[in-house]
Amino acid sequence: MNTTLQTIQSLLIAQHTALSQLLGQTADPDAAQTILMEMQEVLHRINLVQNLLFKQASDKLNDLLPGIQKANTALTASLGDISNVAGFLSSCSSFLQGVDQAVDLAKSLTA
Repeated sequence: MNTTLQTIQSLLIAQHTALSQLLGQTADPDAAQTILMEMQEVLHRINLVQNLLFKQASDKLNDLLPGIQKANTALTASLGDISNVAGFLSSCSSFLQGVDQAVDLAKSLTA
């Protein structure tokens, strides 16, 4: 199993769980809808990464991991202030962009 993709999958699952918990604590319907949309985006990436877990390892793929982890940390911090919807969406977008780069690269690797 590709350990970089496995790590990315773990980060995605943790963020999906955090978003789900946040959704359960949110009374604002607009914020709830925003959280739900991002949960769907994260779940989509979970499925993509799951299908790529057995791709070969790559230094280029490994090099993307620190940026994804940094974006993951920023997203986690933004969940603490969901009232700042723009900041939350920006953090989530940055995290998912990093994941998308890794997914695209993994797709190009031979099995």
